[in-house]
Amino acid sequence: MDRHLHGTRERVLAYVVEHHGARVEEVADALGGKAGAIRRHLDHLRGDELIESRPVKQATGRPFLSWYPTAKGAGEAPPAYADLFARVLGWLDKEHIDEAVATGVAASLAERHRDEVEGSASGEDRVEHVTESLRSEGILETWRAEADGFHLVNSCCPYPQAAELSRLPCEADRRAISLLMGKDVEQIERIVDGSPCCEYLVQIQEDPFAPPQAATGEQEGAAVGDATEGNA
Repeated sequence: MDRHLHGTRERVLAYVVEHHGARVEEVADALGGKAGAIRRHLDHLRGDELIESRPVKQATGRPFLSWYPTAKGAGEAPPAYADLFARVLGWLDKEHIDEAVATGVAASLAERHRDEVEGSASGEDRVEHVTESLRSEGILETWRAEADGFHLVNSCCPYPQAAELSRLPCEADRRAISLLMGKDVEQIERIVDGSPCCEYLVQIQEDPFAPPQAATGEQEGAAVGDATEGNA
């Protein structure tokens, strides 16, 4: 019995790590267990500091609780590998070629998902498709619309160690989102800087190709009045 429970616990952790976070119901459906039993495993994993829970905002509806792997749960990089990676990133910054690397990585990532967003309209439809497409990469999770634009959010950094060493991973992700959105995207929050989430802003701009709205009778009358006053 204990071996079975231990095996389930490891499978729960593996699922959360592999999917960069998950809800209780998602884990239960995937592993064929009951939500109550899965929740107990999640609580034990949290007690061991292998996962953590965070509320996730949605474009509509109430926030939901999702579970994410901690750095300890996802696994630390071996010291030798971490040291090599740090030296590589430092060299890239020193040689000023990080720009080219970020551009190349972003283009490759965007090309991998281009077919998934091709044909989607601009605005909310495009944001929804891009978010859904990059969710499998652990880059985006959800989005919401505000007065200043669309906010694309990820509450779990897919590579915290790399982000601490260099801005290159974050910049590559930002550019990939921009390529898929078809417009510039600004990163306004980073988990590695102490924010609870990574957040990107796509500013809402008036569509230059949108047909002009027909003037109402009241607007036409005002326009005529203005023209009459100008000729007076």
